[in-house]
Amino acid sequence: MSSLTLIAVDLNKFNGSLPPNMFHTLPNLETLFIGGNQISGRIPASITNASGLRAFDVTVNKFIGQVPSLGKLKDLHLLGLSQNNLGSNSSNDLEFLKSLENCRKISAEIGNLVNLYLFTVEDNRFEGTIPDTFAKFQKLQVLELSGNRLSGNIPAFIGNLEVFSLFSLTKLLDLSGNSLSGSLPQEVGKLEYTEMLNFSENHLSGDIPGTIGECVSLEYLYLQGNSFHGVIPASLASLKGLQQLDLSRNRLSGSIPKGIQNISFLQYFNVSFNMLEGEVPTEGVFRNATEVAVTGNNNLCGGISKLNLPPCPLKGKKHEKHHDFKLIAAIVSVVSFLLILIIILTIYCMRKKNKTPSFESPTIGLMVKISYEDLYNGTDGFSTRNLIGSGNFGSVYLGSLESEDKVVAIKVLKLQKKGAHKSFIAECNALKNIRHRNLVKILTSCSSTDFKGQEFKALVFEYMKNGNLESWLHPSKEIAGPQNTLNLAQRLSIIIDVASAFHYLHHECEQPVIHCDLKPSNVLLDDSMVAH
Repeated sequence: MSSLTLIAVDLNKFNGSLPPNMFHTLPNLETLFIGGNQISGRIPASITNASGLRAFDVTVNKFIGQVPSLGKLKDLHLLGLSQNNLGSNSSNDLEFLKSLENCRKISAEIGNLVNLYLFTVEDNRFEGTIPDTFAKFQKLQVLELSGNRLSGNIPAFIGNLEVFSLFSLTKLLDLSGNSLSGSLPQEVGKLEYTEMLNFSENHLSGDIPGTIGECVSLEYLYLQGNSFHGVIPASLASLKGLQQLDLSRNRLSGSIPKGIQNISFLQYFNVSFNMLEGEVPTEGVFRNATEVAVTGNNNLCGGISKLNLPPCPLKGKKHEKHHDFKLIAAIVSVVSFLLILIIILTIYCMRKKNKTPSFESPTIGLMVKISYEDLYNGTDGFSTRNLIGSGNFGSVYLGSLESEDKVVAIKVLKLQKKGAHKSFIAECNALKNIRHRNLVKILTSCSSTDFKGQEFKALVFEYMKNGNLESWLHPSKEIAGPQNTLNLAQRLSIIIDVASAFHYLHHECEQPVIHCDLKPSNVLLDDSMVAH
């Protein structure tokens, strides 16, 4: 056993744990591949005894705890730790990276050359900031830190990594699904050979740097689920090999650069739920509605007909005579004044007629009516990309309405379910006369037929951006979006909000309302972390 140099038992069903003294009996081991099993426990600290180890891959297992120091593994080329349960929810989880700067070979011909070219630790529970140790790994070609709980800024040195000296593997930088903040460094433009950049589902802000257009080998760019603002850089049109571009769920404004329609390889373009305006191009990727998503930008216009956007206004010519404007303005002013006067008199007469004041809140029947077509267009045809929740009696979609200049949540009833009609009527009756800051506000409803002539019923609510309490209390790697930890003050505030809502329902409503299904997944949080 002591002379063994390679162990490859990956993609099996082995379970149990590795013996603590395992590497004491394998001093000559160079390659260990045990990924794709069900091995649990900790990575033995005796790994430092296998000083000649070049490749260490334990991906897709059930390892837990902190990673031991790897500083004595001076020949290490490949390190794969992804899709485990490593980490201890502390800021020291990535301390083992500092030891990796000693993993090098000293050669008279080459000098001080760092050998590590692949590093993957995605889908674990690592916390803390990205250490500057990565600046030492100047052959690093694949860096995957996604699906952890990393915070802080993205260090600018990442752009200085010589990640392209090996061309045998797909080159990517994936920091998605963490809690990184700050801006995207301008140095990102130095990654001119990288094929995929994924910074999605973080808390990044600021402008998208124009230097990203210098990443000329880029094929996949994912920046969705952040707080980027400003305009979409026109330099993105320089990425001639780009195949997928996702900028959705940010705060981008301005227009869509027309140059993007000239990217011949682009197959997917998503800018949904931003604040974009102006005309949507009609060439290139914009010819196919299934490859483009622009929902949630209420000021966009034009584009192909299948996008269901309003036509762009024509640029009208100025009237030849200035006095025509004055005449029209005078007529409009007089008519407006008369209309306002009539409205005031009507309201006064109605109030005088009704001696008993009414304290009843606006009912659903008085709200703006909305058609099935409006809901269909506002959700991209009830696309699964916009599905944010599902229950016994209905599914909830993210969408936008022409009558509401904001993102909304649309609950579509599953009428084929027994009791769905009764649920719809009961929910309408319960919601029509209640109003409280900690109850989700209903905006309108729809009772109509769909394009197939089948009965259709839906309720439209305010959208709660921060999701439900369940995803904050028990975050999971399967849940998309940033996963933060609630502090004590936030937890107390949520408890008070929920108690306030239930006190109102039980004691202050004209007719008490019993909820019957209080659980964390039914408590929604808005932008300010106020519970509803």
